[in-house]
Amino acid sequence: MEKSIFDAIKGVVLTSVTALVMAFNPLNASGDSAEIAAKDKISVQKGQISPWQEFHSVVGKCTMKFPKYPDHLSEKMRLPEEGFDLKYDAYISAMDQKTVFLLLIAQYPDFVDETYARMSLEGFLNGILTHNPNNQLIFADLSLVGGHEALDFFIRTGSVYFKGRALMVKNSLYLMAMECEVQNYDEVHYNTFVESFQLSQ
Repeated sequence: MEKSIFDAIKGVVLTSVTALVMAFNPLNASGDSAEIAAKDKISVQKGQISPWQEFHSVVGKCTMKFPKYPDHLSEKMRLPEEGFDLKYDAYISAMDQKTVFLLLIAQYPDFVDETYARMSLEGFLNGILTHNPNNQLIFADLSLVGGHEALDFFIRTGSVYFKGRALMVKNSLYLMAMECEVQNYDEVHYNTFVESFQLSQ
């Protein structure tokens, strides 16, 4: 696979209270795989033909289906210019060597909330696009998902697709995305992944 968007995007930065530009590099970060076993659990629903497994994130208070048990990466970053720490958890599951699924949950201070959702999501997308001049936006649409502002986007970088949804809930940003080679793109797999996302009560 060409240089991954996961590899190209680095760090998590809040450019202002109204414009959040998020970047991260979960594939190169260090995470404790044992930690996830204690905090999260996975279950396969009976009677399901699909091998997709329902994953419960305690940290993100949500559930989502992955093609297989995801790796867990967690990091707390000090943002000295903003004056606060930012924590993110990433869950990554590879269907094969050319298709990767990601759920990233970034937790911001309480003052970053849904009142800034649209500007935050647009700032996030602009951050991805300006980071690499080879990133080509195929489409981006704002919508409501479960009553929360969301941004669906589709980006191409050379022979790689990066398609996802970013969602603001209170002071947390949820990013769910699929990255794959163009010839391996499968709309059914993407929809199975993204549409399975549910916030826990």
